[in-house]
Amino acid sequence: MQWLNEQVIVGSVIYVSFGTQAGLLENQLNEVILGLEQAGVPFVLVVMRLNTWSPPNGLEEKLKGKSIVTKEWVDQHQILSHRAVGGFMSHCGWNSVIESISAGVPILAWPMFAEQCLNAKLVVEGLGAGLEIKKVPDQLGLGIEVLKQAICAGVRELMLGSEKGRNAKKRAQALGRLACHAV
Repeated sequence: MQWLNEQVIVGSVIYVSFGTQAGLLENQLNEVILGLEQAGVPFVLVVMRLNTWSPPNGLEEKLKGKSIVTKEWVDQHQILSHRAVGGFMSHCGWNSVIESISAGVPILAWPMFAEQCLNAKLVVEGLGAGLEIKKVPDQLGLGIEVLKQAICAGVRELMLGSEKGRNAKKRAQALGRLACHAV
């Protein structure tokens, strides 16, 4: 939280978490951090299920002070409610969707399993409060993956002012105000 408090620009940080159930393989996590670094947007990346993973090629040192990578549990609601956070790359678990929309933060959707695909569709197409990240078949044809280029493009589109990104932010903020009013 101290690092977030030090961020001067409102809405400049993207929060990245895939929940406690979804797990990424190390090579996919490398694509995530390389795509985030390439996007040039400050980020908070929560890595809960791969305690042995380390960012590639000394990237952690390069990002020091510019972004945060943690393997610890974080208070997601508190992070999403922080003034510095302007986007959330999420697996679209229902709790994450509710917390993000309630905080008025748009989602860069990366659904992985169970109801997450439907939740992502609701966020992106139904509510207009997010964008979906581009996925491709993996090289072995056994599943899907997200390449660092798609992560970079998705983060930039959401965070750096594209028309789609601006619309998703406006819609998420409007829904956040409605949620606060309803409570």
